[in-house]
Amino acid sequence: MQPPSNTHRTLIVVMLMAVMVISVLDKTIFAFAGPQIIDELQLSPEQFGFIGSAFFFLYSVSGVLVGFLANRLPSRWILSGMSVVWMAAQILTAISTSFYALVASRMLLGAGCGPGTAVTQHACFKWFSPRERVQPAAWIQVAIMVGAIAGALSLPVLIQHTGWRVGYLILAGIGLIWLVIWLLIGREGQHDDTVAEGGNGTVPYRHLLLNRTFIFITLAGFCTYLPTALIYSWVPTYLQKGLLMTPMQSGYVVMAATVGVIFLNLAISSLSQRALKRGASIRMAMAVPPAIACLIGGAALSLMGFLEQDLYSTMALYLVGGVVVNLVPAFANSIVAYIAPPKQRGSMLAIHIGLMTTAGMLAPHMVGQTIGWEGGDLVKGFELSIGLFGIALLVGGLLALRLVDPERSRQALTLITSNAASSHHEPSASQA
Repeated sequence: MQPPSNTHRTLIVVMLMAVMVISVLDKTIFAFAGPQIIDELQLSPEQFGFIGSAFFFLYSVSGVLVGFLANRLPSRWILSGMSVVWMAAQILTAISTSFYALVASRMLLGAGCGPGTAVTQHACFKWFSPRERVQPAAWIQVAIMVGAIAGALSLPVLIQHTGWRVGYLILAGIGLIWLVIWLLIGREGQHDDTVAEGGNGTVPYRHLLLNRTFIFITLAGFCTYLPTALIYSWVPTYLQKGLLMTPMQSGYVVMAATVGVIFLNLAISSLSQRALKRGASIRMAMAVPPAIACLIGGAALSLMGFLEQDLYSTMALYLVGGVVVNLVPAFANSIVAYIAPPKQRGSMLAIHIGLMTTAGMLAPHMVGQTIGWEGGDLVKGFELSIGLFGIALLVGGLLALRLVDPERSRQALTLITSNAASSHHEPSASQA
């Protein structure tokens, strides 16, 4: 069988990017529909925050479970199944009439979206060699941002003119179109060279999960996801109900942040890829950039949360912090893929993303509680939470800068694999 052409590889990557765009639209519509949903169903801030967190109740568990399946099953079929779940969740939301129905629909959507990034990255990495993966990983991350831009531009208008329920049904239809095309052209990549990637075996999960590179790049990702998760729940509501922006103005703020994330991801990933080709160490090219991003983002968000600012300074600090921290996921995914054996890459990416996104269970609920502590003041409660998340980012960035070393970790894990393989092949004393 001949290897697939570069044209088909490009087409597959485009389809993987498209499904991430749809995933983001499916998640983001709840945030832009938030004011209408709150008013129609008479939800309190605590209830709305709980619904936002409900999305993540099954997100991580589903991500990990499906990630282990991704080690054994074709990514084509896993992505197809997830898209069906997304469509079902959107339809359920469209017909919801109570707080409990919204919680159930958000939990279902979270279960379907949980494995999305890991499985998509895993499917993408099958088409690229280990030192070529930073940029494709960045393109998948860019697709997430494109989805945020598309949502910021289209969803406020869509909801305003059709209502939030019709908006959900339209997104379910878009998902169906993608699924039909994917079933026609989807295919698995053939670039898992197990010899080149460190051997044909596996490493006990205790060594992979307790490896310091995995622990601290995942911790950095967790800290990053605390403020990022709010884009799917509180950010548009903060901008509209707190800062009194119109829906379109709030969309423009989200769009500005997203455009910044796209340019930063493409620029830094391109520089990293060039540095690797010129012989730079994996640590300098892949581990230092996300650690620095955590530190810069943490400083900006801490200032936003704990110092009195005018509107323009607040927005500037939020945009700087929100843009910079979104550099972390593409590099973190590439680092995890670099240290994991090919046969365990799908599950390790899923575990990494599952642990990272558990922040999504905490962040929206924490904002809702903080607003309650501040006597219902949405602005003070939201900004206090952001400041606390900024401190967490500073801690996570410092630890990652000191302790994340992908090359050293990969060598140690490869040695474990080699020793295990040798022990299996050596004859026992009774056989000698």
